[in-house]
Amino acid sequence: MNPTTDNHYNNCFTLGGKSKRESGAIIKVPMFIDSDGYPAKLWGGKGGTLGRYYALSYERATQIFERYLNGNKRVRGDESLRVSLYLDNAMCGDLHIFVIDFDRFDETSGFFQSAKNLADKVTRSQGGGYHMFYGINKDTAAPFFDSINLLASKAAKSFVCSTGNTTLDGANKVDFFCDARHFIYEWEPWDNSVGLTDKTQQLYTLIKDNFTLTRPIETGWTSMEHRAMGRAPVLFQPKDENALLELMNSAQREIFDDLKTLSPDCTREEWFSIGLNIWHVFGDDLGGDVFRFWSEPGHSYVPQGCAVTWENIIVRGPNTRLNNRGWDAILHENMTSAF
Repeated sequence: MNPTTDNHYNNCFTLGGKSKRESGAIIKVPMFIDSDGYPAKLWGGKGGTLGRYYALSYERATQIFERYLNGNKRVRGDESLRVSLYLDNAMCGDLHIFVIDFDRFDETSGFFQSAKNLADKVTRSQGGGYHMFYGINKDTAAPFFDSINLLASKAAKSFVCSTGNTTLDGANKVDFFCDARHFIYEWEPWDNSVGLTDKTQQLYTLIKDNFTLTRPIETGWTSMEHRAMGRAPVLFQPKDENALLELMNSAQREIFDDLKTLSPDCTREEWFSIGLNIWHVFGDDLGGDVFRFWSEPGHSYVPQGCAVTWENIIVRGPNTRLNNRGWDAILHENMTSAF
């Protein structure tokens, strides 16, 4: 066991809760306390307008959480509100946080027992599931994880984001996450005094011995890092409208309806400006799909050019502001209770 030199977690905390979809399904979502003091759904990722709420220190997240609980603006359903984690660049000391999320498990199986014994930290969900936490050194892990097809695709902005993996004996079904744009809802109170240690080699061996993983399909937006290495953007067909709507909250859907009234056959400057506004509302990933969906009917649409432009928008976005007053008003009008 190689302990980290610093067991301090970085700003990887956010608030989370359970929300009901229109279909009646209960989902776990990141949340924040809005300017009026009410809980609301969080969207857009770290690069979006609300990005700071994805990257709170444990102390700050706890302070916001407790202030809300002790305030006079409690709403129905808020008993599910918790301090939780967002795994984009989530670290403990100089190690990145690696999570095994058990969807189905057999506590007597060899993999489950080995994973639990190896974990530095184990938490339980309200329904009895498990999150197991480990520290890894990404530089050391990269060639090992790549050799067993655990790394995310080159186009992805995550290091590990592998879901629905079943052990060779069929006893467990798990998701693997590390430095991923993924929200982890924590039902139990988080014990911030328990740090992580370097389990890179042991995790590699454990996963290699218990899974046969398939290499991710190279689809999606190519990161700036991969462009710098001389690799062309990897293109794929856009999601259809229904698939996009499933990923949006009510405010985003209203803005999406308005976006569809705007023609993509505009000047390049206008196209780029609208793209920036899309980024502010929808964030890096969903925003890319929305930008592509809206741009495609344009007469000058070129898939590769659209992909490169979106990469530039992601870079420029944090230094700009949402300049569509109508969209900004919709966002603020919809910052009501998310439960």
